[in-house]
Amino acid sequence: MTISSSVINRISQVSLFQELGPAELEEVALLCTRKTYPPGAQIIMTDEEEHSFYVINNGKAIVKAIDPLEQEKVLAYLEPGDFFGEMSAIDAEPRSADVVAGNEETEVLIFTQKDFLELLHNYPSVHMALSREFCRRLRLTNHRLSSVSLPASARVARALITIANEHGKMTKEGLLLPKLTQSDIGKMSDSPRETVNRAFSELKELGLILPTESKQVLIPSVQKLDEWIARSAS
Repeated sequence: MTISSSVINRISQVSLFQELGPAELEEVALLCTRKTYPPGAQIIMTDEEEHSFYVINNGKAIVKAIDPLEQEKVLAYLEPGDFFGEMSAIDAEPRSADVVAGNEETEVLIFTQKDFLELLHNYPSVHMALSREFCRRLRLTNHRLSSVSLPASARVARALITIANEHGKMTKEGLLLPKLTQSDIGKMSDSPRETVNRAFSELKELGLILPTESKQVLIPSVQKLDEWIARSAS
């Protein structure tokens, strides 16, 4: 059985597998299957009893959940090289969130639960990398929970920093966020669209965020934005 070099290359970019050598990466790549989803299609659903592990090969995906008030919340935006489904693959419990394809065709690499558990057993570096990722996500969750008591504009600013740290691109002008709608940012900051709009106006006036010709958001200085959030909270 053969596997394309593009799949091996993608797997080499996944944080869990970056310490593996060429032969080991090929062994890992041989375990996965590829599946493509049209824009907006459901990839996994909450309470689903299927326990595979997924890596995004091409396209983007959105992680969503329903809060206690029955409102949809965006938990994360995933790009090529990101992964999901590891919790259910480990403990065989139902999924904790939905994952849907973004606004373009999305291809994923799928590892069965059995194969994923064998990867963790056979490659200690993968197991350790996953432990580090769990710690990172727990800290991120704690950070988001601490944002609940912030003023609305500061909450939106915190969401922008979270998105920037996860998916921002560093340029000479600052950190460039991926193209998102104000509705998307509202779901990440627990804010209605009107609040996001007001927050954007305030942050632009202060020079803490800048619009771009491509309708993306540029943060000239994450440190200054973080300091402004701290002042807003005090």
